[in-house]
Amino acid sequence: MEKAARYALLLLAFSGALAGGQLSLQHLSFGEVCPMLGPIPACLVVFLGYLSISVSAALGATSRAKWLFFLGWVPVAGLAFSGVVLELLGNDICPPGALGIPQCVYSFAMAMMCLGLFLLYRRFAALPKLSGEI
Repeated sequence: MEKAARYALLLLAFSGALAGGQLSLQHLSFGEVCPMLGPIPACLVVFLGYLSISVSAALGATSRAKWLFFLGWVPVAGLAFSGVVLELLGNDICPPGALGIPQCVYSFAMAMMCLGLFLLYRRFAALPKLSGEI
């Protein structure tokens, strides 16, 4: 179960990194695609955050992986949560995604799933291994 949760986290975070990277490239190529955080596009922060989460999942259940996860997850979840709240308040700040749903909604859902998978695989990694386990 530990490996399944870890690989699911790796796949989910890597898909988030791909989406964030694609938006970052569009932003750099065509201009204001993403909201700005000072001089930095928010989608670039999201790309780097999901990339950090991906690397942490690849490292496994180490203390370095834990720090890498939270280093990436906190800005991703914070930006996504802020974007969702602002969208609900009527500010159109997130790029539209599939079915016209703002992409920050997808990012928030992905961030919460990443946290759940991370906590799940860390919990299973902490359990003692059975000698007859396949």
